[in-house]
Amino acid sequence: MKYQFGRFSVDTAARQLRRGDQAIHLTPKAFELLAILFAERPRALTKQELYDRLWPGTYVVDANLPVLVREIREALGDQRRSIIRTVHRFGYSFAGEVTPASTHLLVQGDREFPLAPGENVIGRDPHADVTIASTTISRRHAVITIQGDEATLVDLQSKNGTRVAGREVVGPTSLFDGVIIEIGRVTVTYRCPTAQGQTETAAR
Repeated sequence: MKYQFGRFSVDTAARQLRRGDQAIHLTPKAFELLAILFAERPRALTKQELYDRLWPGTYVVDANLPVLVREIREALGDQRRSIIRTVHRFGYSFAGEVTPASTHLLVQGDREFPLAPGENVIGRDPHADVTIASTTISRRHAVITIQGDEATLVDLQSKNGTRVAGREVVGPTSLFDGVIIEIGRVTVTYRCPTAQGQTETAAR
């Protein structure tokens, strides 16, 4: 499941933490601690419970847990300790305000391309965020920018153009759930059940 808190998103299944479209590195144990605190929020967990879950049946020095907490706080820029809260002489809790993250997808037949927060470049280039192998698609064809529930598409001066709901994209174009997008000669469907509104194409 994907969730958002502040500028961050966490995917507990994929074990991934992101700030916008930037992946944030955590060591495996630090992410495991974050995932435990996240899953148990807002309950405060004792230090002993955390030791037992992170290092079951293993003796570790008491300093190990604060090291992981410090790593998480540094990754989140949590200098005020408002996300990972210290419960004095007890343990820790996750105190950030959490909302389920919107799921943005491009669907092509039985293939699904998840779209991350921030910019998602679509193209034939294997290094593109969404790679579609078609000679009718430019190497960097278009970009979809995700901000919360909103998705906006811009054509990157591609050779064969981009169309949304049958209309040529000539400027930033808002997407809505179920809209058909033609990228070159390839047709995909944009899906985001929480996305609202109609397609609006900016004039030149």
